[in-house]
Amino acid sequence: MFRKTSSRLARQLMLSSAVALTMAAALPAPTWAQDNETITIASANDVISLDPHMLNSNHPTGSVIWSIFDSLVRRAPDGTPEPRLATSWERMDDVTWRFHLREGVTFTNGEPFNAEAVKVNFERMNTAPFSTYQQLHDQTGLKEVNVIDDYTIDLVTEAPTVNMLYWLAEAFISAPKYMTESAPDKVANEPVGSGPYKLESWQRDDRLTLTVNEDYWGEAPDAETVVFRVVPETSSRLNELRAGTADIAVDITPDIAGQADSDISSAVYVEGLRKMHMGINLNGEQPALKDPKVRQALNHAVDVDTIITALLDGKTVPIPSIVNPPNNNPDLKRFEYDPEKARALLAEAGYPDGFPLTIQYSTRYAGGKEVSEVVASYLSEVGIQPTVEAVELGQFREMLANTSTKGIYFMGWAALINPSVELVILTCGHVDNSSGYCNEEYDALVKKASQTLDDAERKKLEFQAQEIVWNDAPWLYLWRLPVVFGKANNITYDLRADNYVEPYLMIVE
Repeated sequence: MFRKTSSRLARQLMLSSAVALTMAAALPAPTWAQDNETITIASANDVISLDPHMLNSNHPTGSVIWSIFDSLVRRAPDGTPEPRLATSWERMDDVTWRFHLREGVTFTNGEPFNAEAVKVNFERMNTAPFSTYQQLHDQTGLKEVNVIDDYTIDLVTEAPTVNMLYWLAEAFISAPKYMTESAPDKVANEPVGSGPYKLESWQRDDRLTLTVNEDYWGEAPDAETVVFRVVPETSSRLNELRAGTADIAVDITPDIAGQADSDISSAVYVEGLRKMHMGINLNGEQPALKDPKVRQALNHAVDVDTIITALLDGKTVPIPSIVNPPNNNPDLKRFEYDPEKARALLAEAGYPDGFPLTIQYSTRYAGGKEVSEVVASYLSEVGIQPTVEAVELGQFREMLANTSTKGIYFMGWAALINPSVELVILTCGHVDNSSGYCNEEYDALVKKASQTLDDAERKKLEFQAQEIVWNDAPWLYLWRLPVVFGKANNITYDLRADNYVEPYLMIVE
């Protein structure tokens, strides 16, 4: 494997940025192509499904679903819950939550919103295939949905839970009669919600257009129309932003973010939450990965700081835990770059000459190819024999879901600020546990923490769980993904670290 040094990588990045800047300079003078009644959002991918219970990614699928549908609570950018279809809530006892619902809300087909609508939707979420995507029941232990009256509902769990409000923010409510009496394809392509926008049209792999819901219960959005356009190439998204044909450009990489700056647009940097890593499949084609010493060796073999400088323009930091700050255990020690220690650990594990290892990546994350190749070059220095393999996005998602990656894989997970939810991802058999990691002691701590209502005691349990999984190293720990957007200067909106985009909160000047 040809080794790319950090200086070579930096030169390559400088060259590619210079070429892109030259192309941008050749564009015509920017003009506003849209009036103040339309917001255009340029994204790398198309929406997957508009079934509110098949949500599988934050953007663009999640952004559109958040715009069409309501949930009982909204998750604010800092993770705190805010009233949405529920105006207030309280605990009746350790396992019973009571929600008071908003009156006078109707779905876009005229059906009324009430407690029965919530019950029908929650019951659907607990059936296949929706239960694969919806984690409300699985992660909260929800066992009963009891209608008290038209606008009061009780949610009863098997045990105390601290995660109810978190998961309710992604438990979207659709028109119950329409949803239960329509074919699944119709529900996925012709959504009926009560949110600030409704679907006008959808040309797959091109654009999806929303228009304002004139019967929306809340404050009317500033923009009459929102267009989600599919623009796969990052340079093209930036060019459209500078030309005024896009108002928001999503998934911009730090090395070329400066190209978003023009007379009419700017780059916006948001402190990222998504934890990028090389997932390590313990059950893949390489049995050596079952040994925690081998997994620790992989972490010591890679110079994460240098990669951040070379590939990410120094715009982020290594992840300190599988839990994001400020909830991370501060006593955890980084796996410092130490090739000699990596070789020693490999020898102790019985692999002094290394072993073959497949590194896989997909197009989901920008830079996947470059990161995988650089990681491969570092691993080759300690005796590993890596092969880098690109995987089509759909196949990659399927491999993650089935824990069937070959060796290690470039991945980002959990744009979250909720330690209990972040920890559960690596419990035995969890739907999102694509590494196949399983530690019963860790699981017991995570479960106990999620049911502990005392804040200090829960924090202690979470710190213990973080220490166990950190040292077991089911990931090759990399960095917090820098979140960079391009935004038109006439748009006022605080962009989110979790990559959801909320056009209904944008003000167009």
